[in-house]
Amino acid sequence: MNNNFINALQNILLDDSNNNLKFLYDNMSSYQKDIFNNMKNDFDFIKNYSLSDLVFDFDSRFVESILSLELDLYLKECKKNNIDNKRNGFTKNITLTTSNRTLNFNRPRLRKENDFDSMLIPKRTRVLDDLTNNIILLYSKNNSINDIKDILSSMFNIDVSTGFISNITQSIQEQVLAWRNRELNPCYFALNIDCMYITIRDNKNLTSHDIPVYIAVGTTLSGYKEIVGMYLGNEDSKKNIIDSLYETDISESKTFWLEIFNDLKDRGVKEILYIISDGVTGIKDAVNSEFPNSFYQRCVVHIVRNLKKYVNKKETYIISDFKKIYTANDKNTANLYWNEFKEKYKDNKLVIKHATKYIEEIMPLFNIPINIRKYIYTNNIVESVNSKVQRGFYGRGALPNADSAINIIYVNLLDLEKKWKKTKVSNWNNIFNEIQIVHKDILERYM
Repeated sequence: MNNNFINALQNILLDDSNNNLKFLYDNMSSYQKDIFNNMKNDFDFIKNYSLSDLVFDFDSRFVESILSLELDLYLKECKKNNIDNKRNGFTKNITLTTSNRTLNFNRPRLRKENDFDSMLIPKRTRVLDDLTNNIILLYSKNNSINDIKDILSSMFNIDVSTGFISNITQSIQEQVLAWRNRELNPCYFALNIDCMYITIRDNKNLTSHDIPVYIAVGTTLSGYKEIVGMYLGNEDSKKNIIDSLYETDISESKTFWLEIFNDLKDRGVKEILYIISDGVTGIKDAVNSEFPNSFYQRCVVHIVRNLKKYVNKKETYIISDFKKIYTANDKNTANLYWNEFKEKYKDNKLVIKHATKYIEEIMPLFNIPINIRKYIYTNNIVESVNSKVQRGFYGRGALPNADSAINIIYVNLLDLEKKWKKTKVSNWNNIFNEIQIVHKDILERYM
């Protein structure tokens, strides 16, 4: 989200003295009033809103009114600073194109135009970002440029040239690099990291090989999820133009994870309260090195999957008994279930041996309040992301190079992030109440 947009919209909404704002509100639909009240009362809602949302949820009259109110605020500042400027009619019939609609509106003008430009809708804005992203998404699903033109025309009644579409599809790599290097929040409540594999064609040796893809999902202190990183393993890492591609034989080593965590720190991350992964080699040591105050948790679901390797298919009840331990409400109950488990299966030395090792990774969870614990004991959040991304590869076979894979991953991640922007994680109020107790000092620094 553009900070200029956020600041401009917030300034307008907080100007209770403006009668035009009240008039505008009184003439909204009930749906629009709900949106408006959310924007006015919740800074995080504004932060996760967008110009495209503004255009879609309201109409040209509202957009014109908002621009006019922004101009009022500017002229108020001009008067305060003895700067001579006045309104000067309108620039008429400006068109804004989004993935959902085309909006025509009139932009209010000033006598001295060079002194001011709207932070909400800059003068030269004609196409909104979501249209660009959706063109990229359509292209990533093997639609030709002519196919995309037809889809936009038939489904959205949007007429754009093939040249315009071609320019956008050719710019994907630049967008990827900008997205991967964007600034992040200074503190995250949780960071979930998980791995999937994609197939890349090796044209030199006429073979294909699977490379790991690690996706990191952060949960902000405001309760919203966002993709904070995408990291691939590759046999030719030194020659690859993308900055976080590494050899597969070291991709699960401490060196690899140090690079990832340093990437996050370089982009502004200072603290992460909880880090959850599937227990890959080297990650715990890297967490201790770069984020020593973080609580590291190996995903319990992955632990159970590993335990299943040592359990006969006819003995699934062993896993059910083990589940009782990590789903217990408190540590005393968990210890009780664990003692019962050891006694019950004492003759199964292989199961007990591995279960004992896994319990050592589970028990620290019970030092954490229950709502936080339930959120961090599993990596389901990022596993669902990986499933979504993998669907973007169905039917493609081996990809020609890493860049192709990155582009497909990127557009699918964008699609996910768009859905996350307006919805906090489930049970967030209870989780946040516990964060306020356990991490009061953190909240004071970062909220």
